[in-house]
Amino acid sequence: MRPLYRPAGVTTAVSRFGSAFRGRDFRYLWLSDSVVSCSEQMEFLVLAWFILQETDSPFLLGLYAALRFTGTLFSPLYGIVVDRYRRERLLRAVRFGFAASAIVILSLILWDILGAWHVFVIVGIVGMARAFDTVTRQTVIPDIVPREGIMNAVALTRSGRDIMQIVGPMVGGVLLARYGMAWSYAAIVGMYLAGAALALRLHVPNQPMAVRSSESVLSNLRQALSYVRTREVVLGLLLLAFLVNLSGFPLNNGLLPVYARDVLDVGAVGLGQLLGAYSVGSMLGSVTIAALPRLRRPGVVMTLAGIGWHASILALALIAWFGPAMGVLALAGLAQSFTMVTMSMLLLSVTSPEIRGRVMGLRSLAVYGLPLGLLASGFLAEILGASLALVVNGAVGIIFGIAIAVAIRGVWRYSWRM
Repeated sequence: MRPLYRPAGVTTAVSRFGSAFRGRDFRYLWLSDSVVSCSEQMEFLVLAWFILQETDSPFLLGLYAALRFTGTLFSPLYGIVVDRYRRERLLRAVRFGFAASAIVILSLILWDILGAWHVFVIVGIVGMARAFDTVTRQTVIPDIVPREGIMNAVALTRSGRDIMQIVGPMVGGVLLARYGMAWSYAAIVGMYLAGAALALRLHVPNQPMAVRSSESVLSNLRQALSYVRTREVVLGLLLLAFLVNLSGFPLNNGLLPVYARDVLDVGAVGLGQLLGAYSVGSMLGSVTIAALPRLRRPGVVMTLAGIGWHASILALALIAWFGPAMGVLALAGLAQSFTMVTMSMLLLSVTSPEIRGRVMGLRSLAVYGLPLGLLASGFLAEILGASLALVVNGAVGIIFGIAIAVAIRGVWRYSWRM
């Protein structure tokens, strides 16, 4: 069994920032996550621009974005699977599946028969696997790092994905503008294969005892729901997770291509730069958190950051110039990072190991707010325009975020204890 890293004695911000990298298995997980994230971001930009140009419909663009998250409804079931089987094997299988789906799309491009309906079908199928990947990789982190290293590991994982969310859209936009879809997708296939190969090196040494296979799926779900109902902090975190997926994430997952084209009048390269600015802010947030020893009041930080995230979305609705839009998107990304990293760290820390997979399945079920938000945002953008859709999203997030913080005060009052 490989020993976990020991962060004791880590005192400086620089050494704290990279402390989770002491673990060999975390390094491979981080590298695989980062490469797969870059592939996903390139793929999103290329296909989103294709759908928008092919259909000229913000609603169908929202439908495409929503189909990327079809598996969220099944996330509680995925959590049961993750608790029963070797998690690294599940992660490898799903990531090779991503590469296979990208090869199918590349083949359709090379045969010059790719249509919008092909994209909808394939993306819907891959969306099932993406939710499974999310549940698995989130559950693996506490298995390969000790409890005191969870905040650093979550922040570093987020930092890697943020870096690739800067690189991916920019590279994807340039490849698409200069070389077309075929070369863009060839690069996407190569990166998916690299991410899957890195996952082959991952080993989870401390996975808890799996759930007894004799227990029914319904029984496992009841256990998870009962666990959530009796723990106020967990319930509040899941409600906030649903809210930010409903009103916050539609900005960079669906509305931004419409905003770039219709409000700022920029093409694929400009869209890549806007997505990159958002991710720069997000990366700065996750890097900052990774360098902190701990957040004494993480619930307060998470709630205030969530409100700031949605306030930035409101501000963006009032801007029609490229430069200021880049700045506001960076602020939105910064607030989003503080919200989501703190939320993940809290949820992983307060959840018992033997039920963690099922709780993270329920956490991923909260992502179902994103396809609902994408469809609603696409509809509003088509009827009222992208700016008014942003206004609605920002207002909903602020109002209901404050309401949840007031109703479930355990989240707001939570104090970190080692």
